[in-house]
Amino acid sequence: MGLSTFSVRLCSAQAVLLLALTGIVAGCAELDRLTKPGVEGLLLAPDFTSAALTDGGLGAARVGASLKGDAVDPEVLETLLTTAIRSKRPDVPLGARGRYQVTARVIADDVSKRGDDIEGTIYRWAKRRVKVNYAVVDGATQRQVWGGVIETENETLATYEKETKKKSSERIVDEIIQAITETEPYPYPDPPFFSDVVKQNFEGFALNLPYPSG
Repeated sequence: MGLSTFSVRLCSAQAVLLLALTGIVAGCAELDRLTKPGVEGLLLAPDFTSAALTDGGLGAARVGASLKGDAVDPEVLETLLTTAIRSKRPDVPLGARGRYQVTARVIADDVSKRGDDIEGTIYRWAKRRVKVNYAVVDGATQRQVWGGVIETENETLATYEKETKKKSSERIVDEIIQAITETEPYPYPDPPFFSDVVKQNFEGFALNLPYPSG
């Protein structure tokens, strides 16, 4: 087999691989759009289309929070939001000169716990729920063209096999020890990190912006 023939076959194999990877990326993008979170109270101006968005671009994102007692670093959140937009919407220019200004405010960061006992297996869940209120303003007209609240959540799970003791006296001793030491025999796991759940929220915002059809 000559060198030229080998080169042609190699290029053909690379082309097939590139097409396959392109298909995978396109499939992942389509899945993202299909599974994106909903927007509560969506406001969408008729002229805020995908074409207007890609032509005008987004300005530097601003993020704040109205959470009592929680220290939220706006710079860290702004970096997370910018990264999420660039990751999920590479078609949208993002920079200080962008026409559309984005502001986001974290309005809820709630942690809840629940448990269950199913056939001798103890289940413990810890859930974190984050809500963010978004607004997109047209810098040329100072008019809000997009807005709404997005809620995302995630949970962690811990499982335990319940110990079966034959003697009731052993169970009584364990209960006394637990009462004295205030220990939990089947503790709940730590909830998901706030940064992870708010990142999902920011990605949901990016995916809910006007998107080209077809």
